Amino acid sequence: MRKTILHCDLNCFFASAEMLYHPELRDVPMAVAGDPKDRHGIILAKNVPAKRMGVKTAETIKDALKKCPELVLRKPDYETYAYLSDRVRDLYYEYTDKIEPFGIDECWLDITHSISYFGSAQSIVDSLLHRIRQEIGLTLSIGISYNKVYAKLGSDLAKEDSFYWIDSLKDIRDLPVSALLGVGPQAAKQLESHGIHTIGDAADKPESYLVSILGKFGSALHRYACGKADDEVSLYGNDHPIVKSISNSTTSKRDVGDLDDLKIVLTLLADNVARRLSEKGMYYKTVHLFLRNRDLKTRTLQIRLKENSDLGKQIYDEALKLFERNCDFVIPYRSIGVAVSDLSFKKDDLQTDLFSQIPVYDQKQKDKEAAMRKIRERFGDDAIFSLRLLQDCNLSGIETKNITWNESE
Repeated sequence: MRKTILHCDLNCFFASAEMLYHPELRDVPMAVAGDPKDRHGIILAKNVPAKRMGVKTAETIKDALKKCPELVLRKPDYETYAYLSDRVRDLYYEYTDKIEPFGIDECWLDITHSISYFGSAQSIVDSLLHRIRQEIGLTLSIGISYNKVYAKLGSDLAKEDSFYWIDSLKDIRDLPVSALLGVGPQAAKQLESHGIHTIGDAADKPESYLVSILGKFGSALHRYACGKADDEVSLYGNDHPIVKSISNSTTSKRDVGDLDDLKIVLTLLADNVARRLSEKGMYYKTVHLFLRNRDLKTRTLQIRLKENSDLGKQIYDEALKLFERNCDFVIPYRSIGVAVSDLSFKKDDLQTDLFSQIPVYDQKQKDKEAAMRKIRERFGDDAIFSLRLLQDCNLSGIETKNITWNESE
């Protein structure tokens, strides 16, 4: 079976992460660099306005400021970048366990055996682009091919928030040889001195000829150019024993401006996360709430529980508490998300309240949610749901025409 491999590259990752939390930087030239006080630091990432001013990655801050004196410099926040990278990789894990990181912002995904479940490679790619944008607030470039090298080249060729499919050598043979993985400036210069300028040129030469120019790498380059690289994508579990978090978020049809609206959205999100937890047989110990208001300012809140749980109602309750304790509706919210983390496959021993002797974990609620899931599996998602969702069917997406009412005296 021919493989289907994706290479997913987060667009301008460091700069995009900064703009996610500081939306006021979206329309001004901005770059992530070393300490702005250090005039010898380099540019690590830049946004589109900075790119238009000629700012380049890896150039010195001094040179960047000559081109763009108004450039806003941000110190790198690696803790935030690692957190966002983990969220993205955990989302990848919902499509395949064959995930191989290539730096903090890039991953290969082998989706060969996932296609039959999701319908097509295109549907997986479309879903990834949509969910990364809507649920996390970042964008991807995705390369698609049958090997890792061509997939990586595809992501380099893809536009922001889009994909590029490479099916064979003929799709790329006229590209410069320097576009291939591992061909740096020095290697490209050596190849060009021998008349090898394009990927097609490298593929057409005997392997031994490339070895005579580049040594051992010449053999690898020949395989890369011809599309014969057959390296496996490593299993995600080799580096990550279990998925780190499960999340769901939405950009609502209208701004969420009061507590009733928020409760509707949280009900939907918490139910979705709980369903996916149940499918994986997992429990959570930390609940996260993500908010992005109309001004695109983002806020992240979290709470760690004393005892782990798999209850959707508890996700809802804790997310609502986080909001009520820390937020208001002065500026309505455009996007809302919930997530759970600190996941495990084993339930903590039940603890009891010192005074009431009632277990913190509600087994009756567990049975209720399990019964609701069975009803939905048999009769469809609209077979049973919270009456709260009928308060605003436009916001909840409930189709009232599909509801059959059974009334009794």
